[in-house]
Amino acid sequence: MFLTIVGAIVLAIACAGLVSLGFRASGQRAPRGVLPLTGGVAMIVFMAWIENSWYGRTVSELPESHVVVATGEFSNFIQPWTLVFPRINRFMLVDTDTIRVNQAEPTVRQAEIILVQRYTPTVVTRQFIDCADGRRADNTDATELDDNGLPTNVTWIDIPADGDLMATVCNHPVG
Repeated sequence: MFLTIVGAIVLAIACAGLVSLGFRASGQRAPRGVLPLTGGVAMIVFMAWIENSWYGRTVSELPESHVVVATGEFSNFIQPWTLVFPRINRFMLVDTDTIRVNQAEPTVRQAEIILVQRYTPTVVTRQFIDCADGRRADNTDATELDDNGLPTNVTWIDIPADGDLMATVCNHPVG
């Protein structure tokens, strides 16, 4: 965040400087208030670009094994452009390299789920995905497994059978 603010200030000074040079080159003096207005507009545009492009820039840096399965949009009145064009400020992805099949029950898989949100620490969790029944459960240190490696003390949560999480985990080839 600090570097973003520094970048916005540097950009504002640079834009105001370019406008000032343009006026000087034309032999005119910049009207009062034009330079601060130029700097302010440059800062607003820069911050809007930084916020709205965060998702695309972040996802483009991910390895191929990381597949985005859900996104969350954000909008508010303080940033009115987000009311028209909501921005994505959080997403969930699956690391397909971590998908494991339970040999005793092949319809139950485990995968590493990564939750990413702007200005928030990333959360990595392992989850059981039941491909047959369309549900998931967290795999924590307290999870107990039966003789077949299936969880016995978890709370299963129903998920859409046609959702991206199910499609990614259940249809991914595991070697």
